[in-house]
Amino acid sequence: MFAITPNSLSNFMISISRYVILLSLALISLSIFLIIFLENDYYQGISFKIMFIHVPTAWLSLAIFLVMGISSIIGLIFKSPTAFTVARSLSPIGLIMSIIVLVTGSIWGNLTWGAYWVWDARLTSMLILAFIYLGHILLLYSFEHFQKADFAASILAIIGLVNLPIVKFSVDWWTTLHQESSVLRMGGPSMTNDYLITLLVSFFGIFMLTIFWFSNIFYIIIEKRKMERSILLND
Repeated sequence: MFAITPNSLSNFMISISRYVILLSLALISLSIFLIIFLENDYYQGISFKIMFIHVPTAWLSLAIFLVMGISSIIGLIFKSPTAFTVARSLSPIGLIMSIIVLVTGSIWGNLTWGAYWVWDARLTSMLILAFIYLGHILLLYSFEHFQKADFAASILAIIGLVNLPIVKFSVDWWTTLHQESSVLRMGGPSMTNDYLITLLVSFFGIFMLTIFWFSNIFYIIIEKRKMERSILLND
């Protein structure tokens, strides 16, 4: 990543973005079709279908922050503008994903547990992750020079990596209302094949949408910096 220039990565991402969005729309359309015709859960009824939005966005909110943390480490060690820009581009996407997780989780929790919110380990650690995302974005826009902003935000991202295993393993380490993992678990997935296939189609559809979104944000940041340099040179 540190050997790739921001311009070359931006050009590559934009060149494939039209194919990425088409694939995303196809997968999301397929997932909607599968979700509609999927039989309701015996215990939860139709409310369990929230899972096909909640779980993929939860996976992505964790994965995005992991990439941000790794990019921040690379940026600080190798002084890589590409790595810093990757982290900067992913931050708003991660925030949106974590908000979707919290909102869908609250709705699902109310339908299942009879409460929109409880202060258990999984929900609380997920809320902390959302606030870390928000703090990362605020730091990025709290400094006049983007190099200082990237440095400060990178420190927060690296510290925030500590929260990821807490979110992931909270249901194993503590007693919580949140159910244990049904897919990424020892012994393999515990859900039926039709549920698993629908979940994976939904995940890859949202994942492709995330790639498309990232490509455009990355491109906008690079073009904005080009304009700022041009203005400075002209002055």
